[in-house]
Amino acid sequence: MADELSAERARREASPAGLSGILSAMFDERADASWRVTRAWHAVNGDIERAHTTGTFVRDPRRGESGPVLVVYVDSRSRATDFSANSEVYLARLANAGLAFSKVEFRLSKYARDRGTGALSPLRPPVTPDPRVTGGRSGDKAPVPLSRAEVAEIERACSELPPTLRESVSRAMSASYRLQRDK
Repeated sequence: MADELSAERARREASPAGLSGILSAMFDERADASWRVTRAWHAVNGDIERAHTTGTFVRDPRRGESGPVLVVYVDSRSRATDFSANSEVYLARLANAGLAFSKVEFRLSKYARDRGTGALSPLRPPVTPDPRVTGGRSGDKAPVPLSRAEVAEIERACSELPPTLRESVSRAMSASYRLQRDK
């Protein structure tokens, strides 16, 4: 009887501790791997990347991708664009640190870093547009029209752009000319 009890005790000690133990070990392993990727991202990149990164995530490869994809969440669209231009550099840096990814994706985070504390907080509502640029509110007077030379310059600069960008770039350049005139 004592042999049966000691054999049962040995069997239980050798087997997993139950579902909670298995799940806990799995989540701890994933959290540890995620933290290692975030630490590596911060270690191989500079101050600007660290300041504007709000998080990282490793995505499983989809059809046509050769390996895992690193998704980096950033605090502004302009940083996502800037960082995307350097994605090959980031891949090489991470590979030198021992982390091989097939690609790096940059996404806008729902959260932004508070510049004072560094803590993550929900993104603030958009800034109210400058009335000098937009022509003011609906009840205000209309914006001053651009000169013929300014309109010609905008048309010349936008003529080479694809139609999908032409209108937005034209509006931006018009607003820029109005801002410069008002200063």
